[in-house]
Amino acid sequence: MDIAIVGKTSIKIKGKKASFIVDPRRDLPKTSADAIILSNGYDNIDTSHVTDSRIIITGAGGYEVNGAKVSGTTTAKGTLYRISIDGVVIIVGKGAETKAEGFNACQVAIVNTGSDFNESFVTSLEPKLTVLYGPSKLDGAKTLGAQNLGVVSKITVAKDKLPEKMEVVVLG
Repeated sequence: MDIAIVGKTSIKIKGKKASFIVDPRRDLPKTSADAIILSNGYDNIDTSHVTDSRIIITGAGGYEVNGAKVSGTTTAKGTLYRISIDGVVIIVGKGAETKAEGFNACQVAIVNTGSDFNESFVTSLEPKLTVLYGPSKLDGAKTLGAQNLGVVSKITVAKDKLPEKMEVVVLG
């Protein structure tokens, strides 16, 4: 599975059978995806550059897209999503979140960092891999104890190649 930054603040999650764009913005180049995931409703969203999308996932509930399972729960900061794709459990949300009921562990956490980054939210998920993007991504990575950071545009994740201890990756 690949996790990539597209545009300035949108993420693409591409598995073997399903692909998702998280929070597409106006600066997004034409991109193909099976589904669009919105973490904060329709605020500052522009879906016109996403092609081949069959569903827009916004809000709480359970969804299935080409075998990938998605569940969302509403929080004070927006919506937090759990995605099971290619045998990997991912939680996607904002860095300002607090722990949400039923969203207590994952293998990969994809976190949009803002000015109110909550380190305890990320560590409570106990991810093997934390992927940070957004305006405070480098500060968030330092808060989590990451050192010698490089910023990458894409990372490939495989269930059998996840690190033993939490690693932090910065997308930008």
